[in-house]
Amino acid sequence: MSNPFQLQAPSEFQHRFFEKPVPAPLKGMDVWAKGVAGRWSRRASVRKKWQEKVDTALGLLADLRDLSDAALDSELQRCGAAARLEGPLCLKPTAESLALVCELSRRSLGLTPYPVQMLAALALCQGYLAEIDTGEGKTLSLAMAASLACMGGGYCHIVTANDYLADRDAKIMSRLYDRVGLEVGSVTSQSEPVERSHAYAKQVVYTTAKEVAADYLRDRIFLGEANCSGRRYSAKRLSGRGRNYVGMVQRGLFRAFIDEADNGLIDEATTPLIISRQQDMDDLEAACRAAWFVASEMEEGRDFRVWVQQRRLEFTPQGRQRARESGSYPDAALWECPTRRSQLVQLGLEARQFFLKGTHYIIEKKYLGTSTSPIVIVDESTGRPMPNRSWKLGMHQMVEAKEDLPMTPPTQTIAQISFQTFFRRYGHLSGATGTAKEIADEVWQTYDLATVRIPRNKPKRVTDRGMRFFLTVDDKEDAIIEEIRQRQSNGQPVLVGTQSVTASERLARRLNINGVRCEVLNAVRIEDEAKIIEQAGQLGHVTIATNMAGRGTDIKLKAGVEALGGLHVIATEPASSRRVHRQLFGRAARQGARGSTSAYYSFEDELLVKQLPSSALRVLKWFNRVPLVSGLSRLGLFYAQRRAEKLAKIARKAVMKNENELRSSLGFSRGESTQ
Repeated sequence: MSNPFQLQAPSEFQHRFFEKPVPAPLKGMDVWAKGVAGRWSRRASVRKKWQEKVDTALGLLADLRDLSDAALDSELQRCGAAARLEGPLCLKPTAESLALVCELSRRSLGLTPYPVQMLAALALCQGYLAEIDTGEGKTLSLAMAASLACMGGGYCHIVTANDYLADRDAKIMSRLYDRVGLEVGSVTSQSEPVERSHAYAKQVVYTTAKEVAADYLRDRIFLGEANCSGRRYSAKRLSGRGRNYVGMVQRGLFRAFIDEADNGLIDEATTPLIISRQQDMDDLEAACRAAWFVASEMEEGRDFRVWVQQRRLEFTPQGRQRARESGSYPDAALWECPTRRSQLVQLGLEARQFFLKGTHYIIEKKYLGTSTSPIVIVDESTGRPMPNRSWKLGMHQMVEAKEDLPMTPPTQTIAQISFQTFFRRYGHLSGATGTAKEIADEVWQTYDLATVRIPRNKPKRVTDRGMRFFLTVDDKEDAIIEEIRQRQSNGQPVLVGTQSVTASERLARRLNINGVRCEVLNAVRIEDEAKIIEQAGQLGHVTIATNMAGRGTDIKLKAGVEALGGLHVIATEPASSRRVHRQLFGRAARQGARGSTSAYYSFEDELLVKQLPSSALRVLKWFNRVPLVSGLSRLGLFYAQRRAEKLAKIARKAVMKNENELRSSLGFSRGESTQ
């Protein structure tokens, strides 16, 4: 049978579903030339024409406020008819349409958009990545952009950072969409196939990157058997249209607005999305448990060496011999071959050294006794759990052996696609994030997406208390606890950001021992996210959160809090990306309110240990005692973060390169390809 995932440009599928063919990667001087074009496209002057349109719309709003609902509906029908004449893409909404959507927002949601939110909506409609500071109203800006974009008959996907935000935003903004005359739905990991089909049939769909890309792959697999003429395709598409029909669910990739775009376009892009099916266990379980037993008995230095920075380990001659001669137990074919036995033992060592409970995964006991693995992977960039995801090449089973849990069957890949390739297939792409500056070049080179800075509605009033470095984690946590106690005694709320579940739970225990009550938000306690974030701005409240930090949820200050200095945000460990720090510190001083930030780091923190040579760490520890040159620690942190960002970028490029090579290797096949 022909390969259903071989790329053709443009194909019948792409014509029908607005999908763009992915261009070949640029090389040499073309990359440089494109970089120059990208810097020109994101110049500050691009906002001038949008600002003129916003000023015109603000002048029209006064007249619209005096109209009755019936008269407003008449204006809506007139603007909709004019938009349909311009076509469904709607790249340049009129000032009249913008003013009308703003007035409908006021009447349906009780929210009057700020001029900067109107500016952001226009930037989104014209295909830009809008940098909108945390707390400046990205959710409403995206809803306005979707309303303007779909007014002419188009439809769009709004891709959010997680299921909670997708479901929440669809419900909150549904009143605006209803008033504009649009249907809205949401697709989350809990959505059944029929629910997905109904949601995608609506003009506006809120979902996540993982869900929309997975549904795209499933649709392509479904179409694989109907990779034929348009007539046979139509029969396949329309057959079985009953109540329980489960066929294609999406209407195609017409337009996407990416909320928290740095997460969807960059953080998620380090690994491809894979659709897989279970394989037979055979004797894998017995071999994995035997390999883990051997690996757990080995000693670092004697049997193996570890390079933490490269996330790599290798056997010593003694360790290799020990792995190959680990006895005849168990009676399994995988264990009988010395070479395979050695590979399994090394896999066990990697599970022991590099896959840490509370950092890279958690154990969900509710999945025990089900077909779902109780090992739930944690997204390192957000701290969120990712159920129904698994490591490949036997690593997931090895971690289950490590934790002495029932073993789930391994999986076999049947389709995959990188997020870089997937998002480039949308007919029109744009997004919003609070931290676009650091990724502007990469987003332009990868997605042809230019970045524009949207000004704040009110000046930011944040007090930066600076960063302090400590020799050990214990010393650092002692200082953090002391500051939290002091601020809580004054009634000031505190948000504490950590890098892992383990770190958040450990700090919470120490705070409780010291008489400080706190709420914890991490991958284990995600069910209470909305409630925890709602309380984070109360007098004297202490909230500890992993990188997720209620991302996308507003922390509203209660009465009297601003007089005490507003919300104080503490970073307890350096993040691998400067963007994460900006996201965390952006929780303070939202919408012109007062706030403050501080950072506490130690030379035992994972980022510094992994990214700095041991000799450099020793020098920094010594100089940290000398006040006049303690700034070297900041320089060391900057180098470590830049190095981590560079490695992550290399990993993303490797994903694209591997996909391109695989596509080239299948070039002899006929058909259409995602990967």
